[in-house]
Amino acid sequence: MTRFTYPRLQQLITAAKTDLPLGIVYPLSAPSLETVCELLAHQLCVPILLGPKQPLTKLAQEVGLDLQNICLIDTPDDPVVAAKIAVQMVKQGKLAALMKGSQHTEDLMGPVVERSGLRTERRTSHLFLFELANYPKLLGISDCVVNIAPNASQKQQILLSSLEALDRLGIHHAKVAIIAATEVVNAMMPATLDAKAIVEAHHLAPIFSGAVIEGPLGFDNALSALSAQTKGIQSIVAGEPDLLLVPDLQVGNILYKALIYMAGAECAGVILGAQVPIILTSRADSIFSRVASTALAMRLVIQQ
Repeated sequence: MTRFTYPRLQQLITAAKTDLPLGIVYPLSAPSLETVCELLAHQLCVPILLGPKQPLTKLAQEVGLDLQNICLIDTPDDPVVAAKIAVQMVKQGKLAALMKGSQHTEDLMGPVVERSGLRTERRTSHLFLFELANYPKLLGISDCVVNIAPNASQKQQILLSSLEALDRLGIHHAKVAIIAATEVVNAMMPATLDAKAIVEAHHLAPIFSGAVIEGPLGFDNALSALSAQTKGIQSIVAGEPDLLLVPDLQVGNILYKALIYMAGAECAGVILGAQVPIILTSRADSIFSRVASTALAMRLVIQQ
């Protein structure tokens, strides 16, 4: 059986060679430093490690990473302090993007989103790009990571950030499906009401010029034109969305993990809405996903 090799994500990686500085914050785990080896091999960026020198040096020796030509910013052995130093380096123009190392998400994102951090007027959100063997293009999904229960107005900001990112990647006139448990607007299901409100608002004043936004759509009729036709749904988006907007983090998180662990997908993901892209790795992420996420972040910086 031939193993699927994710050619679209591979192409993203191949096209993202840069010499941009990436701050890898508190990378005190083998996967974090193994990722650094791969980033160097693919020439995606100039990795700058921020963490306590002694344990980082010891761990680097264990994973076979030569630190001689890698910049290591020696910080106290405290992930929050390391994150605060990284934030200041971004503000000084010394880092083009950040990557989470082995610390808890809140240890990095706390300093990022505080008022003196890297906040912008845009709501912070997350975009995944998934590659599946049986789907003909990369599939974006927002927001599976950051926003727990966004309202319709917040979802519009999430959509805007995601559509801007897709446009920078060359995905113009994106087709968006706002998914819910049903394509029927139901007053007892807030996700359907939000979808209806967003679609109506987009018709009056486009969230992003050229984008086609439809919803609510069930997951089945969003991804299958045949399912939509069977249900009598007239849709431009059905069967070929570029982006799915999920109702909340619970749905998004379960969907993301189902695609990885049951559908054999791989993904690249990045935090949007801060002053720089942020790669929010998970301990369970593959090295390939970490590399693809870095390529995504670098492409977004280049195309700003």
